[in-house]
Amino acid sequence: MILELKQLNKSFDKPILKDVNLEIEQGQIISILGKSGSGKSTLLNIIAGFEKANSGSLHINEQIIFNKKQNIEPQNRNIGFVFQNYALFPHLNVEKNLLFGVKNRKNKTLVQELLEMVDLKGYEKKYPHELSGGEQQRISIARVLATDPDIILLDEPFSSVDALLKRQIEKDLLMLIKKSHKTAIFVTHDPKEAMAISDKIAFIENGEIIQYDTPENIYYQPKSKELASFFGIANFIEDQCYRLNQISLNKQEGMYQAQLDYAIFRGEYYELYINVDVDGKEYPFIVYDHGDFHTLQEFYISLN
Repeated sequence: MILELKQLNKSFDKPILKDVNLEIEQGQIISILGKSGSGKSTLLNIIAGFEKANSGSLHINEQIIFNKKQNIEPQNRNIGFVFQNYALFPHLNVEKNLLFGVKNRKNKTLVQELLEMVDLKGYEKKYPHELSGGEQQRISIARVLATDPDIILLDEPFSSVDALLKRQIEKDLLMLIKKSHKTAIFVTHDPKEAMAISDKIAFIENGEIIQYDTPENIYYQPKSKELASFFGIANFIEDQCYRLNQISLNKQEGMYQAQLDYAIFRGEYYELYINVDVDGKEYPFIVYDHGDFHTLQEFYISLN
């Protein structure tokens, strides 16, 4: 276990983190996901050592980094931190940025290895203002990798990236971190971003981790309706969650009869608000109609 958090608590004027427990294995990519003010950035800062917890303990490679008796300083935790604004030095070229935190600042072999890893070979003499946002991000991560950290922390890494480029950068970043065999922890408020890049997601709400699980399990088997809705449309029969791709519409027969309440035209499809009859009890559902079900008052649904 490369990182273990036990019963971490943090308060300012009010409780921010409450009995947080988390275990992360070597080489995993983890997202800490939650709304603004949920405590996710505070948790990341405690792992980095920028903030100090009020109680609990933090272990890296089974060594105590923080507890009530000791607190290892950030520079001695062997953790790399990638900031939202990349924090590249504007007056230094790429080569000097990469070697800034390295003992041997003339290690050109390391520079070439890092630039090849991030697919920016030949960029060593360029300055940050000559790079695109995605290129700056890759250089920022390469600079962290130059110090050979045990863990890489990233705080909202895509917040300043154009939405059109986000998917490509997510893919590039995922491949880069996997190639480096490093453990990475992302903080994000975007569920799609978390699902795209993570081996596991820790969903935090009001300072508590509500669920720590694979993206698939959190999406299809959320532990609460509030958590389910954070990831998009979720329909429930009792405590069982059904996503849109698990529901099919049928005109003649199906598992349950549905009655149309109203429909909203969304361009490529109609969004249908329906009531589903399950053993005499009605459940409100939202489904997508790519055909002509919006013209029918009654039809059937089947659940996968």
